[in-house]
Amino acid sequence: MTQTAVDLPPANGPPGTAAAPADPPAALAEGDRTPAADRAGADAVLRALVLLLAVTIVAFAARLLLGGRPARDSFVIQVVLGAATVAGICWGAWQRYKLWTLPVRRLGAIVEQVRQGELPLDELSKVEGVPGVLVPVLRDLLTDLKSRRAEIAQLEQEMNQRVARRTDALERALGSLREKAARDPMTGLYNRRMLDETLPKLVDKAAADGRPLTVLMVDVDYFKLLNDTLGHAAGDDLLKSIGQIIRSTARTSDLAFRCGGDEFVIVADGADPAAGQALADRLVSLVDGLVRPLKVERRPRLSIGLATLTAVADPTARGLLAAADKALYAVKGHRKRAAASAVPAGTR
Repeated sequence: MTQTAVDLPPANGPPGTAAAPADPPAALAEGDRTPAADRAGADAVLRALVLLLAVTIVAFAARLLLGGRPARDSFVIQVVLGAATVAGICWGAWQRYKLWTLPVRRLGAIVEQVRQGELPLDELSKVEGVPGVLVPVLRDLLTDLKSRRAEIAQLEQEMNQRVARRTDALERALGSLREKAARDPMTGLYNRRMLDETLPKLVDKAAADGRPLTVLMVDVDYFKLLNDTLGHAAGDDLLKSIGQIIRSTARTSDLAFRCGGDEFVIVADGADPAAGQALADRLVSLVDGLVRPLKVERRPRLSIGLATLTAVADPTARGLLAAADKALYAVKGHRKRAAASAVPAGTR
């Protein structure tokens, strides 16, 4: 029996039409298709399926009217219906991919880019299909996330500024405390602890550079007599004045220390013995003028011993101080001998 031939339209449209667009999944993945085009393609597939079923039913009825063989016709119908079922399953899978899988992928990619700040929130409105109903909720969540991030960034900036300000304040406070700990509160000169820390470094550097270094050991003669006669307040005032004279007379590169009581040390870095002696003579002259108005039996005077690093047997901080102290007591001894042999001539 001759079977009726049925011309089925191709998947991309009826014969004689223009070339069909690219495969829908690939086109959607690239973002080239529009929702209207998707709906038009789906409607075309549905019309093709309906036409296929209609033609099959008409062919089967014609075969019966013309005395065809039901068994063979039944086989043909089974084949056609199987093909239609497969086509329906494929169409359903395509609809699921188009309306759910592909939009979900696109939504995930857009959400990640929006979260990273690479795309604006308006890009979410381009998501189609079933996940599109989630766009308003996601937009609100991402907007809230952006706002929270801005708040957190602002708080971090404020916290960093506060920490920086407090750190600066602590550093200034620590610097002030270190300075106070290194100074003698009465005279403003450095204290003995600073002398012990600083002099060895200066000695090592001067020895390495071959530069002269002179130490002046200063002591106030008759200071106890001043305290006993005019009181400790007068003695404190004298020490403060001597400290001021030392600070104003010494060079900016010189370091002055109060070692305790009425003893002072001046470290003249780069000064040779002549420069050290000139400084000593200047200090003695200034203090003599300072104490001239004092009404005491013996006015205070400065005794100063000098020692130069290149002239001492032990070129260390300890050896330099010992040599300066020895020179100081030599000056004191010379003054005592001179005073004993001199004719008393008033108060000195």
